This record gives sequence, structure tokens and C-alpha cells, in this order.
Amino acid sequence: MADTPPKATKAPSRAKPKAAGTAKKAAAPKKSSTRTRAASPAAAVTPRKPIREQIDATTENLRAEATRKANEIGEEVGRLYGQASEKAMDVARSGKTRAAEGLESLAKIIDDSAVTVDDKLGAQYGDFARSAAQTVTNLAGQLEEKDIEELVAATRDFVRKSPAVAIGSAAVVGFMLARLLRGSGDKG
Repeated sequence: MADTPPKATKAPSRAKPKAAGTAKKAAAPKKSSTRTRAASPAAAVTPRKPIREQIDATTENLRAEATRKANEIGEEVGRLYGQASEKAMDVARSGKTRAAEGLESLAKIIDDSAVTVDDKLGAQYGDFARSAAQTVTNLAGQLEEKDIEELVAATRDFVRKSPAVAIGSAAVVGFMLARLLRGSGDKG
């Protein structure tokens, strides 16, 4: 065993300085994935506003636009409401005129039938028919003289003062109209 040469031991490795490789890296400029603000020509000319200021400006613009749109919509609704009101007033005036004409026709029929009532039931009942005809004629005249607004106000007051009479009257008128319409449908 003495003949065997001693094993060579490995000397501890010393780190070699990498001066040559480091110099290359130091000399090369660093590549960056993001640009710096100084590199951007727009950023150099106008500095960016903070995010809060941008949000506030955008919010203010949106509010102004919403206000403008709301005003436009309000004006359009007002215009349409005016047109609808005028149309409703025209229809109401036309209805008022037809109702007054109908009452005058009814008064004429009642007055004409007063003579027949005199002959069949007596003069006293004929006078009732003439009085009813005169009352209906007066009602037609009052209806013709009043404006729609006055009629609406008078109707509201009447309904407030005696709602039961108003509901009963509406039911009677509805029943009579239904009978007239049903009767006219059978003849056709």
C-alpha cells in the first residue's frame, strides 16, 4: 500500500471573478418593459392630471350632459302635455255642444208630447210636461253658456257635496245609455 500514490485531493474551488462578463452587462443599456415618462414626448409637454381630477372632470361633464338631456325631455313633455290638454279641451267643447243640442231636442220632444199628455191624462200632467221641457231647455242654455272649466268645477263640487247622488245618477245614466245602445243594436 505504500506503493500507491496518495490520492490527490481536490483543492477547494475559488470563485473566479467574472470581470469580463460583468463589464459587458454594465456597458449594455437595460431593457425595460415600461417606458418612462421622460421618454414620451406628450408626457414631457403636458403633465398628466392626477386620477382624482380626471374622475371629477368626467363626473362633472356627465352631470352637465344629464342636466341638459333632462331639460330637453322636460320641454318635450311640457309640449306634449299642452297638445294633449288642448285636444282634450276641443273634445270636451264638442261634447258640451252635442249635449246641449241633445237636451234642446229632448225639451222639444217633451214639449210636443205635452199636448198628448193633456188629452190622455189631463191638463195638470200636461203642465208638468211643459214645466219639465222648460227646465231641460234652461239646463241646455246654462250648459251652452258655461266654459268647460266651470262645468268641471261645478261637477267636482256636486260630487264632494253629495257623492251618493252623483254615483246614483251615474248609474242611472249608464243604465239608460246601455238600454239605448242595446235598443239601437236590435233595429240594425
